[in-house]
Amino acid sequence: MDEFAFRKGCIYGTVLVDVEAGRVVDVLPDRTSETFAAWLGEHPGAEIICRDRATAYTKAVKEAAPDALEVADRWHLLQNLSAAVEKTRHQHRNCLRKNTEQETETEVPEPPPMLLPPAELPHTRGPERGRGVGPATSRLGCVTAAQPSLLA
Repeated sequence: MDEFAFRKGCIYGTVLVDVEAGRVVDVLPDRTSETFAAWLGEHPGAEIICRDRATAYTKAVKEAAPDALEVADRWHLLQNLSAAVEKTRHQHRNCLRKNTEQETETEVPEPPPMLLPPAELPHTRGPERGRGVGPATSRLGCVTAAQPSLLA
C-alpha cells in the first residue's frame, strides 16, 4: 500500500497492491486510518502489509488486522537508509574533513614500478616471402627474385 496524489498538494488517496500477483487490488479515496481500517474489516485475511512510514496506516493495521505482519517496502527502506547516512555524514563532517586533509598532507610513497620481462612473440613458421611463386603471384604474372630463370 502507498499513498498517491489525485491532485498534488490537495487530495491524496491510497493504492492497495497485491505484491505477489503484481496487481492493484483497490484504490481508497483518502489516506485516513478510518478508511483503511474499514477496508481491512471488509477484506479480512491480510497476513503481510507492506507500507510506508505513515502513522495512519499503522493505526489502522493495529485496529483491523492486529495479527498481520507490517513490513516496510524497499523504496522506503532505501530512503530511510539514505537519510540515516546523510544525517551521520552531516554530524561528523568536521572529523571527516580533518581526516581527509590529513590524508592529503601525508605523503604516500609511490609503489615501485613492476618490472616485467620483455614481451616475446612466439615463433611461428609462416609463408616465406621471395621464395617461390604462390598462387596469387603466378595468376598475376609476377616474378620474384627466387626465380632467376624467368628473369632471363
